[in-house]
Amino acid sequence: MPQYVRIVGSSDISRNHVRIEVTGGVVVVSDLHSRNGTDIVMPGRPPQRLRAGEPTAVMPGTVVDLGSGIAFTVRR
Repeated sequence: MPQYVRIVGSSDISRNHVRIEVTGGVVVVSDLHSRNGTDIVMPGRPPQRLRAGEPTAVMPGTVVDLGSGIAFTVRR
């Protein structure tokens, strides 16, 4: 069942900004055509902007940045 996370206090991120799924033990992040995009930083790699609607597999330690100072790190 999907679980929605509500982020309170920021009007600068999209209402439906990003989807995080675990598929076969792999974490997959997809930007949901958000207004300002989603950036990720995988360990040992430069930051990259996700392509809207394109699922991207990430590894533990990846930082997902939604903008406006709102970010989280993927953990095991």
